[in-house]
Amino acid sequence: MKRRGEPLVEGRIQHRGRFAFLLSETEGEPDVYLRGPSLRLAMDGDRVQARVFEERGGRRMGTIVCVVARARTTLVGVLRRAGKFWALVPEDGGEEGAVQVLGAEKDVRLAEGKLAALRIERWPTEERAAGGTVVELIGDPADPKARLSAVLAAREIPTAFPAAALDEAAALPADPSPADWDGRPELFGPAVFTIDGADAKDFDDAVSLEEAGSGRLRLGVHIADVAHYVRADSPLDREGYRRGTSVYLPGRVIPMLPPELSDGLCSLRPDVPRLTMTCWLDLREDGEILGSRIEETVIRSRRRFTYEEVQELLDGREVPRVAADVRDAVLRMGRLAKVLTAARLRRGALDLAAPEYKVVCGPDGEPRAVEKRARLDSHRLIEEFMLAANEAVARTLSKARVPFLRRLHEDPDPERLQQLQEELGRLGIRAKTSLVAHPAEGLQSLLDAARGHPFEETANIQVIRSLKLAVYSPEKGGHFGLASADYCHFTSPIRRYPDLLVHRALKDLLEGRAGARAGGRDLAAAGIRCSERERAAQEAERRAVDLARARLLGREVGKTFEGVVVNATAAGLFVALPESGAVGLLRGGRAALGAKIRVRLAAVDLAAGRLDFEGVRESLPGQVRLGSWRRRRR
Repeated sequence: MKRRGEPLVEGRIQHRGRFAFLLSETEGEPDVYLRGPSLRLAMDGDRVQARVFEERGGRRMGTIVCVVARARTTLVGVLRRAGKFWALVPEDGGEEGAVQVLGAEKDVRLAEGKLAALRIERWPTEERAAGGTVVELIGDPADPKARLSAVLAAREIPTAFPAAALDEAAALPADPSPADWDGRPELFGPAVFTIDGADAKDFDDAVSLEEAGSGRLRLGVHIADVAHYVRADSPLDREGYRRGTSVYLPGRVIPMLPPELSDGLCSLRPDVPRLTMTCWLDLREDGEILGSRIEETVIRSRRRFTYEEVQELLDGREVPRVAADVRDAVLRMGRLAKVLTAARLRRGALDLAAPEYKVVCGPDGEPRAVEKRARLDSHRLIEEFMLAANEAVARTLSKARVPFLRRLHEDPDPERLQQLQEELGRLGIRAKTSLVAHPAEGLQSLLDAARGHPFEETANIQVIRSLKLAVYSPEKGGHFGLASADYCHFTSPIRRYPDLLVHRALKDLLEGRAGARAGGRDLAAAGIRCSERERAAQEAERRAVDLARARLLGREVGKTFEGVVVNATAAGLFVALPESGAVGLLRGGRAALGAKIRVRLAAVDLAAGRLDFEGVRESLPGQVRLGSWRRRRR
């Protein structure tokens, strides 16, 4: 065995039963492969230190030295009985990850083979497994509804609010009174309105646009003043921090704050006064930002628009009950948004267009269909204005040296960029420059080359996969994807805790307390916590959509589909169905990334949300027959 200094490496562990990976956090370094007795020290998601002791065939190997931080205190799995004893076996960890059941809450009856949630009370050692108390019997693993509950429980996403938070929310007024907005500018006359999805309930941002003289425009981005009601270290604040974000599931929302706030007092509904934080941006018509200003305001929204209604206006069609000044503002906004988009792309931001899907549910909450979301100019309009406000707020706080939680997005890994350039090159999608030497320019060149190409969606998905995850942090740094030197989240304090902290930082600045409280939180710890909660919510949302797709496709077993290869592994090909976005496994298949192939839906695991495909031999036009493509080694 060849030793190489045995350095310690820290990172998050990803368990795979008898082995695990320590996920690399250093650019250019691969993950560390872990196995052996030390695996018993840590559980999936834990942050550990490992000693790297060997490299074999390019793979770094190591053993766990210690656990730095536990990922969670709740574990979900299937109950198994062995004589007088019970164990909870995580489905993704196998018997190796079994946890001893030390007891159960008084209302919980243990049952063989049922999904359950367990609170960990004894951490594992090399000699002894972890142990804990079963706090909830979730149900039958074959029941899709039980599976969804398990998805939430495994990620510690609470579905009920504690009594103290509910009591505090219930004590708040239904609407603000004039005394609440004393001293704030009253924006009751201007054309202020919201633009959201047709099924949205929480309206946390409104916009306005007016002429400011000398050829200038004044854009107003008005955000619900959640910080006025949710005070630092209050029951509502502690619960908001625990959740970190709202979670959006098919036909259901798990809000960060109780409905009294998220759907009521802090939702910018039309024709009622609402307290807001406003970011004013003065711009020229060519999009150049001349200045910005933040102030506490009160608005009365004139209209609740849907994206589709705004698109109708932008396309020159009529929409009922729209005042002339509101219509004029929408049209002017449409022109301004296009100018802002062009300016952002010129500075190096990426124009990603990955497909998005929406599960349409009936009144009973059951999935009825999966629809691909249309990408409308009205979506871009709101996105551009929110991006501009977020940047302006970050610049304001940075200039004033006020501590705040930034949104960081690091540059992509050069090795991954090289792989991407080769993969898409084999599909005929080529950048005009090296992605490694010029990442932003090269990636946008790839996206431009993919526009209108048969593999456009595949290219966009692969570009997104090549990028690193954005995180929250108080450290200075930019946002690669937006080509922004300083960026934060300001526009959604109803549903994102980091935005609430940014609002508090702004209030500190406005009230002359700059830097005094940092939003009432340790910002470094808050950044880690909010980033982790965001990832958990995204995972839960993806799994919920997969479960809904499986329920719909369960009626289609035996049917033939045209699919696109989106990944190739040793087990086979992962094939996406463009109509629904569903992805399934074609075992043993061989084809190039992006290849269009016919597959037959062989089986659907409704509870796990998994699809299995069989190959169909007939070719599509211009397609090489299944099995004649060989996956290249990389």
